[in-house]
Amino acid sequence: MNRPRPLFYGWVIVGVLFMANFGTMATGTLNFGLFVLPMGDELNMSRGFIGWSQTARMLGGGLSGFILGRLLDRHGARALITAASITTALCMVGLAYVKNPWQFLLLFSLMGLIGLSAPGSLLTSVPIAKWFIRQRGKAMAVATTGLGVGGVAFMPITQGLIDEVGWRGAWLALALVSVALTVPLTALLLRRQPEDMGLSPDGGDTARPERPALASRRPRREEVQWTVGQAIRTKTFRRLTLFFGLLGLAAGGGSVHRLPYWVEKGFDPQLVSYAFSADAAGAALMALAAGFLVDRFPVKFVAMASCLGFAVSVGLMLVASNPFYLFSSVILFGLAVGANMIVTSFIWAHYYGRAFLGAIRGLALPVTLVTSGIGAPLAGYIYDAGGSYEPVWWTLMGLYVLAGLVILSAGAPRRPAEPEPA
Repeated sequence: MNRPRPLFYGWVIVGVLFMANFGTMATGTLNFGLFVLPMGDELNMSRGFIGWSQTARMLGGGLSGFILGRLLDRHGARALITAASITTALCMVGLAYVKNPWQFLLLFSLMGLIGLSAPGSLLTSVPIAKWFIRQRGKAMAVATTGLGVGGVAFMPITQGLIDEVGWRGAWLALALVSVALTVPLTALLLRRQPEDMGLSPDGGDTARPERPALASRRPRREEVQWTVGQAIRTKTFRRLTLFFGLLGLAAGGGSVHRLPYWVEKGFDPQLVSYAFSADAAGAALMALAAGFLVDRFPVKFVAMASCLGFAVSVGLMLVASNPFYLFSSVILFGLAVGANMIVTSFIWAHYYGRAFLGAIRGLALPVTLVTSGIGAPLAGYIYDAGGSYEPVWWTLMGLYVLAGLVILSAGAPRRPAEPEPA
């Protein structure tokens, strides 16, 4: 009689990182837009200056990305995520007491340096790729859904806190919640890779090989392991870096400004917070769907579809006149975000393997973070100069279309032993 196989510990890793992603959405990511108007008014900060907060955060992440990637490959994410969560929470406490704009920028820089401040961060995505190959898309989908679910929860919670205790009290409460959700599970349960526990990716004991009859029924993906030097010499690496750089510039341009745009068009802030909760719900649902899609279809087509979703969503903002357009635009944007979150986490491991994944992604990440950081203040200055977001939205549409064309040209690289065609 065959005994059932025990639960593969990789799914425990997925659950822990789901909660880490969930907690991340309390730390001024999607919900930061709710702080723009009250903080800007009290501290006398322009939209352009507020945009620099995202620049500071992204540049901090860019500076640390290369180091964090190598540390992940060597030591895993347990200590890194634990320390990053605590540091982020301390910075949020600091935000509750800022008196001057420079303090605001400094704290956002520190939040970026520790690497847990953005969806798709190395700390919460690389570990999944280490534990899974055949089921990588599915596993990433489940873990990434934590971002969407967190957005659904924390958008109305954040607005409610701001209404009840002010923006300073809201930062304090959210800091406590983020630590409670992330640190205990991460410190106790996270592990670097299956080989450290005598396991193999996707499940199984390396000392007890899977039966041939069972193995023959399971399609396996052969994984080629690329070194950092081999990866950066490929055209695919350069095209992926350009693709994510363009998306970063567009995402940065919209990250700070989408939410206040809707409020300034006359929509009630609480209604807008509910709409952006729907945005996050769409991201969660699409992340689940995209996780299955990338296991079955070329990932670059999923990426192209997300770019088209972004472009159409921004186009709807240009003609918005009632709540139907508000919800249609933000939900479509959320669907595109969900697909892109899976693409970001999946495509690097799918093309270059898992052995040096942290270091490879760490080399490309600074480009994305720098362009994201440029986008936020640039959009703010365009608004400050003309008093309108319309030219910003047209620019973002063009960037998303261009990014879609770039990703279509980024096919899987040839095996490391084979030279690429000229």
